[in-house]
Amino acid sequence: MRKLILFGCSIAALAVLGGSAGAVAPDVGVLSVEDGKGMVMLDLKGSVLGRLSNGTLRVTDLTPRDRYSALVVGRKLAQERLGPKTVLYRGQGLRFRMVGGAFRIIVRGTGISVSAVGRGVVVLDSEPRYPGEDVGVYSLEEGVDCDVERDLCTPLPDEPERFTLGAPMDEADGRKGR
Repeated sequence: MRKLILFGCSIAALAVLGGSAGAVAPDVGVLSVEDGKGMVMLDLKGSVLGRLSNGTLRVTDLTPRDRYSALVVGRKLAQERLGPKTVLYRGQGLRFRMVGGAFRIIVRGTGISVSAVGRGVVVLDSEPRYPGEDVGVYSLEEGVDCDVERDLCTPLPDEPERFTLGAPMDEADGRKGR
């Protein structure tokens, strides 16, 4: 199932960002997070699929006038509009999809699983309750699915760590970087 989600996310990003069939465009990055506990922040143009066992999901649509919008479902789902472009979702068993467009997404809680394809910035931070607790794993390597190949993935960092996903915006399409 997880491979299918990663594959679908890759295909969707290729359709949105352009590229040749069968390969991820060289200026696009890939992120896989599995069983995360803490915070995952994505500020990217591309596609994101994910789930959250328990916690909050804050979504800001950076391109609100385009045809793409966030889809969030779950148990005990409550949503609160924080501004014209930002919605905070709370609940259990949240599942979310942002395909196309540009979004700033902050996932906080337990059971974080995310597959993302696109260009932008990622910040990862674990929040263990006790030393040595399993806080989940991540990979920024194309083709590595942390649900299937957990031993090829890296534990989430103890302190917030920032990564660039794909080529910077100015190199990829001539616009200013973020």
